[in-house]
Amino acid sequence: MSQDPLINDSHEDEQEFLEAVNDDDYTRPRAASRHETLRARRRVEALLEERRLKRAIEDDWMLLDEEEDE
Repeated sequence: MSQDPLINDSHEDEQEFLEAVNDDDYTRPRAASRHETLRARRRVEALLEERRLKRAIEDDWMLLDEEEDE
């Protein structure tokens, strides 16, 4: 009885598997300058901080409401 591998490791199969359907249409986005990257990072950090503060305020109001109900 011969032992054939269960997986065919040919290079052609691997290339077909790795190619995406839209590879031909893909264009790499323009590399952002360091200034643009830092500005975007600061904006994201500001939005995250704003969200964190809003949640903290909402949590404080909920706790205050619960204390008043008691």
